[in-house]
Amino acid sequence: MVKMIIMDLDGTLLTNDKNVSEYTLSILRKCKSIDIKIVIATARSENSGKRIINLIEPDIMILNGGALVKNNNGKIIYKRLLSKIASDEIISECVKNKHIGDITVETEKDYYVSYKEPAYHPDYIHGKYHNFLVPLSQETYKITVEVFSEGTGEEIENKFKECKYIKFTGEHWGRFAHKEAEKMAAIRAILEEEEITIKETMAFGDDYNDIEMIKECGIGVAMGNGIEEIKEAAKYICGNNNEDGLGKWIEENILKSNALA
Repeated sequence: MVKMIIMDLDGTLLTNDKNVSEYTLSILRKCKSIDIKIVIATARSENSGKRIINLIEPDIMILNGGALVKNNNGKIIYKRLLSKIASDEIISECVKNKHIGDITVETEKDYYVSYKEPAYHPDYIHGKYHNFLVPLSQETYKITVEVFSEGTGEEIENKFKECKYIKFTGEHWGRFAHKEAEKMAAIRAILEEEEITIKETMAFGDDYNDIEMIKECGIGVAMGNGIEEIKEAAKYICGNNNEDGLGKWIEENILKSNALA
């Protein structure tokens, strides 16, 4: 029986224009009405995900790629930050590297960006300009960088035992975070808190940082628009994110037939 549905946001729940259809929202509400917990698992922070969070009202939020987990009452279930020293040293390496462009940094206090032009999307207008030649001296949830050369992020990762680098598909961007700031580590903490087994979970995703949860959760569903690696890891593949793939799959396989529940 499925007791918890875990879903990535961008490229999974959200369409390419960063919205959720009323149809899919209705499916998630039906799940909640029969006591299936809804969990979002996103690389976004709580601030950049606020618009979507307010729409779907998830029971639990996995944020910053697994660096922070909060329930709908604000209780922190899991948290992993890069230390002040590691954060400043990683940022310094990125600033010096000719293959890295813009930098954004998420801390407990603020969201800092290296550019002065307007944010590319309203979800990120809270960014504050910072000259990263000046150390932040803060712990960080994530350091996201624009990368122009294959392997650059991995080279920097190898210099710091505390961190892990993950690249984003279809973008010249990647993320540095604490090596334990991963979606699956966050899910394990949630399961312990909620007293739910891994077999009672279902996960949807489309990118590299979703692969482990797609493999390990009871039912792993890859998006039709997902990378080939996640499709190979998944038990099922649904439609794409622009055609309500997630919502339709839940309706047909959980709400209607109950075949997998």
